[in-house]
Amino acid sequence: MGAKRVQWTGVILLGASVALAGCSDNQAENAAVKDNAGSQATKEGSASSNAKEAKAAEGEETVVTLWGASDFLKGNASPGQQMVKAFNEQNKGHIRVDARYMPWAEYNTAVQAAATSGELPDIFQTPQDTDIRTIVANGWAQPFDGLVSDAWKTQFTAAAFAEGVNVIDGKTYSWPLTGPQLNSILYYNKGVLEAAGLDPEKPPATWDELRAAAKTVTEKGKGDVFGLVFGGGEHGDASGITKFVGSLAGGINSQAAFGFDYKTGRYEYGSDAIVESFDYLTKLKADGSILPSSYTLKNTEASALFGQGKAAFLVDGRARMWIVKRDSPDIKLGLTSIPTKDGSKPTYYYVSADPSGYLISSSSKHAEAAGEFIEKGFASLLFYEKYLHSGVALTPIASINDDASLYPYPEFNTFLELHKSELKLRPDYAIRNPLTAKVIVELGSLAQPKIKPGYGNILQSVLIGAGSGKDIATQLKAYDEKLNKGLDDAIAKVKGEGANVSRDDFTFPDWDGTKDFTLDDYKQ
Repeated sequence: MGAKRVQWTGVILLGASVALAGCSDNQAENAAVKDNAGSQATKEGSASSNAKEAKAAEGEETVVTLWGASDFLKGNASPGQQMVKAFNEQNKGHIRVDARYMPWAEYNTAVQAAATSGELPDIFQTPQDTDIRTIVANGWAQPFDGLVSDAWKTQFTAAAFAEGVNVIDGKTYSWPLTGPQLNSILYYNKGVLEAAGLDPEKPPATWDELRAAAKTVTEKGKGDVFGLVFGGGEHGDASGITKFVGSLAGGINSQAAFGFDYKTGRYEYGSDAIVESFDYLTKLKADGSILPSSYTLKNTEASALFGQGKAAFLVDGRARMWIVKRDSPDIKLGLTSIPTKDGSKPTYYYVSADPSGYLISSSSKHAEAAGEFIEKGFASLLFYEKYLHSGVALTPIASINDDASLYPYPEFNTFLELHKSELKLRPDYAIRNPLTAKVIVELGSLAQPKIKPGYGNILQSVLIGAGSGKDIATQLKAYDEKLNKGLDDAIAKVKGEGANVSRDDFTFPDWDGTKDFTLDDYKQ
């Protein structure tokens, strides 16, 4: 693509079609609002500058603590830490941000302990297996309103903020950390394919081709190099086993590939697509094509081994590209679509308003400073330009995604094209009925983390032979029954408390998975 500006704006703005009713279409009125917001921002900026000078003169400096498990905060050279450093330099004597990165397992435990003791950091990320709705219901977070300017929100699309997702009872609690995210990509090490006598410019497009290539690499590797590696030791949806099975299932039945089918409004972990994809994984295992330690590896470990040339293929999400490029700069990296049974292109889905992200804790004694950091640092052009230039992901700001001068390396062009061609906007029950947030709070999240063993645990136990002896289809069908009952019970409880919700709010029978689900589709 070179210096050509890629027109990703239209794709990002697909989310705008599901903006909540009440947004004005009057351009003149919008312009007036922006002018007023700009004027107000100028006044606020002047006042802020005076306050900075006063504090600096008094020798005071507010320390804002930030905790997160996002890899973009890992290491001094990461885009997150670079943004924090730049913000601290610009605000020396006024605000200093202390950003701490932790791996997910450590982070989840630390946040729970901090919340229990009333010592949450000023800004924290939603832990795994939960979301903003549950965090707010638990009283852990406070809204951004009054802490950031109205003008700040206008840099994002209107659909990026939705009642019942990251807006609760009219109050804003987070922002869209990224643009659309493709969480199913086949990464391949061209150097490994070359060493095995395979064409590095012709990655596998079908299941048969992937299996054959993995076999060849393993045979030529003689116990040192294998066809496939994954982080099978991770928890839940983060597990490489879960990602692999769900990604392949997306090429068979995309609507049910990751457990909940929005067409039927029911959990479908036992669907034919998932069972068949899992069976395919067991065949790769039987071939000996999987690096043996994969079943206990963390994602970071699997990534490192892939980068070191110990495996040809790795199925993972958008974050793996920049992590591999960062940690293994000399790798000849390839990216392509997840192989399907017949070689057709798979389809995956996203929503514009993200129910996870970073929040300001309700116990923060520095909420105003935290809001200033979010507006001028963490969720600003200062951060997102570094974010895109590092290759972390697409941003929620269209003008940055369009700036080809920020693309960090040639592989990013393929990364961008995969996002454009394979991602579609799916229905969101919260857009249809914001009161469904009450149901989600009852469940913990739609994935219902309270029900054990979970999906990832079931897959892992059967794959390594530690299961109950029942076949995978039987176990997943039983799991579906528990989940569907859990959803029904939660709806009944919330409805009994006076909320107008039903199973129909989660069901979109006319959804055409090959197209974006628009505002008109909600109306129909």
